[in-house]
Amino acid sequence: MKQILFISLFSALFLTLNSCIAMKNDVDMAKTELRAETTAKMKILEENVTKNVTQSLKEEVAKLNSRLDEIEKTQQTEKQMQKNKIDLSFNNLEELRETIKELNHRIDNVDMTAQKNSLFSEQINALEKKIAENETELAQLKENMNLQLENLKPVDKFTVTKEGAVRLPENSEKSYNQLVEYTKSENCDPAIARKAWETFADKWPETRKCDVTFWTGETYYMEKSYNKAIETLQPIEKTYPGCAKIERSYLHIAFSLFHINKVEVANAILESMKGKFPQSAFPDEVKELEKLINSKMPKKAAPAKKAEPAKKAPAKQQTKTPAKTKK
Repeated sequence: MKQILFISLFSALFLTLNSCIAMKNDVDMAKTELRAETTAKMKILEENVTKNVTQSLKEEVAKLNSRLDEIEKTQQTEKQMQKNKIDLSFNNLEELRETIKELNHRIDNVDMTAQKNSLFSEQINALEKKIAENETELAQLKENMNLQLENLKPVDKFTVTKEGAVRLPENSEKSYNQLVEYTKSENCDPAIARKAWETFADKWPETRKCDVTFWTGETYYMEKSYNKAIETLQPIEKTYPGCAKIERSYLHIAFSLFHINKVEVANAILESMKGKFPQSAFPDEVKELEKLINSKMPKKAAPAKKAEPAKKAPAKQQTKTPAKTKK
């Protein structure tokens, strides 16, 4: 009975012990599982916390870095501006120094040159004079250019510019009639008229050659250049036979000869004209010339009466004396 009780107790104790061991094992296993679960949860929590903190820190760090970049950029800009100002100031200062140095150098050179000789001022005066001459020439060239441009414009009436240039219309007959009218006018300037007839001859070389020659001779006759008038008018008859101005040219040649005191030659021309032009187209001028010539021609002496022969007186005998020999 004791043995059964002992066995029963032992069994109960063994069972209790096993139960305790099993419980302990379960507790230990539970602790281990709990510890593992706690560790896992802590790890997850730590990772989450770390992740959130890291993200937050990263954002903060990014903000700080951005702010630092802006500050640094601003500082760099200000620094560059300051540097540029400093560089500009130094450059201006250097340029100013170089300018002052150059001016001092020039002043020294001028002083040295002035001390060495006085030719410097003379050279300046010569240069200024040359510049003034060049400016005058330039102004003259501009004026001539403007005049040439003006001369290219056609005109409707015979014109004399301020510079003495002759302008003629483009029509030859119109120009001729205007030139004749001007040459015969009281306000005619023979030199300008002659220049105008030269211009006419240059512009229309094959037109009215005889007339141009005659009116050119007339300009010399008007200014009392009688020799030149004779020289110009004399070839008309031979050079331009049949010219309507031949009689008038003869008449003015005779007048010119009279005015240079070649009265007899003028009279011979007049007599020749009477034979060539019995019906003169200029009777009044012929009469005037005839009157002038007659006033200068020597008057013919009246024939002397024949004297009666005187009675001869008896000749006295005279002793001849030897003639004196010329030494």
